[in-house]
Parts: sequence; C-alpha cells; structure tokens
Amino acid sequence: MSKRPIRVTGFARFFIVMLFVAPLAYIGASYYNGEDGIAKIKGLLNVGQTSTSTKEEQPASDSEVIQVKNSPSNKALEVENEKLKEELEFKKKRNEELYRENEELKRKLESSEKALEESKAK
Repeated sequence: MSKRPIRVTGFARFFIVMLFVAPLAYIGASYYNGEDGIAKIKGLLNVGQTSTSTKEEQPASDSEVIQVKNSPSNKALEVENEKLKEELEFKKKRNEELYRENEELKRKLESSEKALEESKAK
C-alpha cells in the first residue's frame, strides 16, 4: 500500500456526494407528493418493462371505460366540481355587489367634495 492518502478535489467530493443525495432527494420528494418515486425512476430508465406488451398499447374495452366513468374517485371529482362551480357563482355575485357598492361610495364622495367646495366658496 502507498503511504500517501488519496487526494480528491472539492468538486470530486461534491460530485460523489451528489451521486447519492440527488436520487434520494428525488425519491423522497416523490413520496412526499404521494407518488411512487422508485417506479417513476424505473419508468424513466425503462427498467422492468417488456417492450412487446405494455398497458398503453392495448386499447381499453367498453367495460373498462364504464368502470372509469362510475368509479368512486370520478364521482368525488364531480361532486367537488359542482361545489367549486357554486362557490364561483357566489363569488361572482359578491364581486358584483362590491363593485356596485364601490361605485356608489365614489359618487357619494364626489358629491361630498362638491358640497365642501361650495361651502368653502361662500
């Protein structure tokens, strides 16, 4: 063995650390967002997939389409969509009310300023 220790530059140390930290950070962020980080990496690298029969190549049958339309998650999305539409309508009405009130207050302010100018002129 050599008596001299291995000399490594700062960039080389950084690069070696990033080889381990970056994938771990990506996997951790994916799991935090509710996704499968390892499966996403395998998908990016095309690891563990057969090239002859994939899910994307097979057309969906009518029964699968009907199941997707009637799935609980789809119904939940429809309910949430209706709720958001109602909330949007409420906010539009409230916005119109506030706009009218603002215009009325502007007119009152203008008339008050005119009255003040007239009283100062006398």
